[in-house]
Amino acid sequence: MRKMKANRLLEPVQTTADLVANAIRKEISMGELKPNEPLRQETLAAQFGVSRIPVRDALRRLEAEGLVVILPNRGAFVASLGVAEIREIYDIRRMLEGDLLVRAIEVLRPEDFEAIETAMMIAEAGSQGENWSNLDDKFHEQLYAVACRPKQLAMVMQLRESVRRYRSAHQSLHERTASWLGQHQEIVNACKASNAILACQVLDEHLRIACEIAVANLLGQS
Repeated sequence: MRKMKANRLLEPVQTTADLVANAIRKEISMGELKPNEPLRQETLAAQFGVSRIPVRDALRRLEAEGLVVILPNRGAFVASLGVAEIREIYDIRRMLEGDLLVRAIEVLRPEDFEAIETAMMIAEAGSQGENWSNLDDKFHEQLYAVACRPKQLAMVMQLRESVRRYRSAHQSLHERTASWLGQHQEIVNACKASNAILACQVLDEHLRIACEIAVANLLGQS
């Protein structure tokens, strides 16, 4: 029998269900698929050129992420959030992200700031493009990852994804681009100064404004 190598790592492989879920997730996030819109397995299977099995698996994954609702005998639909639900998501985010930020500041090393500032500069460079919301996520993810709390970070990123369609309306950013980018810089500066109180204050305001944008976009769609 061949001896197994110690500490051998497997390369992550995207399955067909992963690819289908990614495509549907993107369409939901960009608003191409509207809240309450039906997601027919047979239609999606034909569009993606796959069988219904990976489509079914993809929809179940998106249901777990809160992006899709699957109703017995009715099928799958794009999830719809109300104002109270959006505010609740942001309240949870403020607690989880604030905690991650404090934990990150406790262990941040000078060399960590290179990756964080790179993510911040990429977000700034892309602030006038359609991908700005994703770049914002990447900046925060890079900052929080230092805390080494993968499960908590995964929860945060899932919550961010669940409201992306309500915050990614690009017209909402133009009026606030300077303050949005400025708050990123303020957070990083506070982290460099090991000032967790100030960093969390700026982050809390950052998320409060994002919540109001999301609510305004929701009301504008209804």
